[in-house]
Amino acid sequence: MARIFLTGASGYIGGQVLHTLTSTHPEYEISVLLRDVAKAEIVSKKYPGVRVAVGDLDSSSLIEEEAREANVVVNAATYKHQGSIEAIVRGLSNRTQPGYLVQISGASLLSIPDIVNNTYGEASGKLYNDINDAVEIRDIIHKNAATRTADNYLVNLTSPKTALVFPPIIYGQGDGPVNQRSIQVPELSRVAIQTRQTVQVGKGESTWSNIHISDLGNVFAKLVEKGVENAEGALWNQDGLYLVGNNDVLSFGKISEIVAQAAHSLGLTDSTAVRSVSASEADELTGKGSVFWGTNARQSSQRSSELLGWIPKAHSLEQEIPLTVKAEAKRLGSL
Repeated sequence: MARIFLTGASGYIGGQVLHTLTSTHPEYEISVLLRDVAKAEIVSKKYPGVRVAVGDLDSSSLIEEEAREANVVVNAATYKHQGSIEAIVRGLSNRTQPGYLVQISGASLLSIPDIVNNTYGEASGKLYNDINDAVEIRDIIHKNAATRTADNYLVNLTSPKTALVFPPIIYGQGDGPVNQRSIQVPELSRVAIQTRQTVQVGKGESTWSNIHISDLGNVFAKLVEKGVENAEGALWNQDGLYLVGNNDVLSFGKISEIVAQAAHSLGLTDSTAVRSVSASEADELTGKGSVFWGTNARQSSQRSSELLGWIPKAHSLEQEIPLTVKAEAKRLGSL
């Protein structure tokens, strides 16, 4: 029986991965790492067949042991906790059979040129392809090793087998047991509702690709399946870079425009006008707002399409935005 160890099960992405894996592979033996007892109870109630290992990302010995017992580890908790990632690698490296790690990362990697050049809110013609531009992507990782520590560490490994997943804007309500809320569009909606005015960064021309949370869950599930199968080929390590946006892109200016229209139609803002803010103002409105709303991260998901047979199936971000505005208003008690 295949054993899967998952971190981040109470989070937005990890919760979706847990839902997708339990729905599509009830035969998998799944364990999850959780530090919060209340959240552990929620997970256990919804997924009684899932075993909870109580600990946090600093529980190195526990994480190492869980990884050693797993065929595949999905680290959906974070890419910024180096100690836990190294503990996973140690555990997988001590298995008698091949071990696999599917690691969350972030599309902000592709935003680094905008950050360096201070070109927030401006358009870019760059579209990164995860097969054709793999050398360039690895070069960005290596040049920014100080801030992309986990990416740089994992992409240089030859064992265990690793895959790095770089989600762009994630939208839609998740199916996970605890957190079902994303960040970028909900936070833009929150700001609009609480200040009664929608904002954009600079000219609003910057653009990220996007993916529905259910489609992202399916990417992770397909990578887990490949690990369980001990699949070979250009799936892992230096080749294992997965840019996972769909082909439907909206500039942040267009996103803000749709938010403004939806919020005003519900009486949540004073007009449909969108106010331009600076990068520093965006950061004051929400953490890393300048990056999340003002940079470019357009990507082509050739690797997951060709090697995993992944096809995005969910409705578009444009269709989701009015639903997000309404959900955020209800969360804030404004509706």
